Amino acid sequence: MRILVMYDLPNNTTQENKQYTKFRKLLIKNGYSMIQFSVYVKCLNVKTKFKNEVKKISKYIPPQGNIRVLAVTEKQYQDIIFLRGESNINEKVNGVQRYISIKD
Repeated sequence: MRILVMYDLPNNTTQENKQYTKFRKLLIKNGYSMIQFSVYVKCLNVKTKFKNEVKKISKYIPPQGNIRVLAVTEKQYQDIIFLRGESNINEKVNGVQRYISIKD
């Protein structure tokens, strides 16, 4: 399954910008990858980890803004339709298969 974190955080002042950057870096540190601006995704191998991820994120949310979390199955995620653009390298590598074969 995949967990998607979508957010709109204010960054008009220096303090808001610091909070925005801190939240973004927290997501990256915890294994999330950007698929679009303010949309990050992470693979979870067990549905029970979803609640733990939400708790982790909740500890670091800034006082203002809009943050949403959505869990989707791998099949649902693979059914994304690109109207413009294409999947990034992380999405290609972290697909449905559990293991990747690297050949010389």
